[in-house]
Amino acid sequence: MHGRISLTLAVAAAFAAFAPAASAAPAATLTSVVNLLQQGKDGAWNIGLGTGVTFANPDGSQPSPVRRMRFKFPPGKSNWTKFAACDRAKLEQAKAPDGCPSGSRIGKGTSVVWARPIVADPIPVTVDVFNGKAVGSGRELLFLARSSGAISTQMVLRGVLRRTTGRFGFDLDVAVPAIPTIPGSPDASVISLNTLVQARRRGVSYLEAPRTCPTAGFPVAGTFDFADGSTATSSARIPCTLVSVPG
Repeated sequence: MHGRISLTLAVAAAFAAFAPAASAAPAATLTSVVNLLQQGKDGAWNIGLGTGVTFANPDGSQPSPVRRMRFKFPPGKSNWTKFAACDRAKLEQAKAPDGCPSGSRIGKGTSVVWARPIVADPIPVTVDVFNGKAVGSGRELLFLARSSGAISTQMVLRGVLRRTTGRFGFDLDVAVPAIPTIPGSPDASVISLNTLVQARRRGVSYLEAPRTCPTAGFPVAGTFDFADGSTATSSARIPCTLVSVPG
């Protein structure tokens, strides 16, 4: 019995020795920029917030698909209760902007997807951002992603925006569903995502900046989980000139 256990452990150890090491996470690069829309009579700075992230493997190969994106944004104010709310189920059914009330659209963006080796060229994706329903003390953000051409797909990404404390003011947690290609082939990978959340309704801006800017600027951070189990982080800061630089 002891000999059998020893042999089993030896075989397991041999397989472990030749098992491939876990792949390194793709490099993530985060950027952010603020558009100043107007300074209100009450002193509030009405802004639009642009956020971009790219993923890349050092050897240029297709990165593992991202499955979760968590962003931390600077302090400020969000007037999400002053905007219409989109119902996620209706948007997922329509898979078009008219699945939401017009007053709930708060932004737009673009993305690029790779589906190699099935499709050699990058696949462009358009993104519409909607104010969703309340989630506890937070708020849903819904991202309608649509592509056409070599791979045609329409899907809704759900994020939850919550207020937080400390260096940051808001936390956005976005789940990214799998993007299937053809049976037996890998899922497609998002290699870039750029969004601009910028909307005003009846003189009220969806986002307002703090009244003062710290000397070091405003921090932005991101954590990204991939399908292969790896994780990457990236950070940036928005100086008082309102254009981000690497953190």
